[in-house]
Amino acid sequence: MNHSKISYYAELFLYPIVVAALLLFDLASNGFALHQRWLLAALGGAMLWTLAEYLVHRFLYHEVAILKRLHGLHHARPSDLIGAPIWVSVVIFLSFFVLVASLADLQTASGTTSGLLTGYVLYLLVHDAVHHWPLAGQSLLQSWLRSCRLRHVRHHRGPPGNFGVVTGVWDHVFGTALAPGRTRNA
Repeated sequence: MNHSKISYYAELFLYPIVVAALLLFDLASNGFALHQRWLLAALGGAMLWTLAEYLVHRFLYHEVAILKRLHGLHHARPSDLIGAPIWVSVVIFLSFFVLVASLADLQTASGTTSGLLTGYVLYLLVHDAVHHWPLAGQSLLQSWLRSCRLRHVRHHRGPPGNFGVVTGVWDHVFGTALAPGRTRNA
């Protein structure tokens, strides 16, 4: 689904506000001191995001017929502003929050959801960078983003693999990492 620039980048503005609100909610409930449990839940949520990113990309975007077709548009036109509508991610993250809150508590749900959202925003930024940003500089950030770009380009041009955008860790764990120089199977 092609987006306008406003709808394509809306999540980059919405979710940091949500994370800030969840953090302020936790701080306010503790006399404006950060709960260690909230912070640990947030770190766990950020780590969980890397696995969720890999699994969604590998199994939903490349295996489920309707999503595979929609994701195929991105592969065909990687520079276009193609993505799911914002309501999809809102429903998913809100459902996750409610599930964790019902199984644990609000503090754990708030922290874990904040970590997931932070990971998701990082994913959105990195994915946008690998497709749209000039990365010719030598800064540490540009070098890291360039390595993400090279890994992601192999995903677009090679056999199935390199499903992680922010990190290639899960591709190595699950044996889907593509070595540099591999080309599409003929």
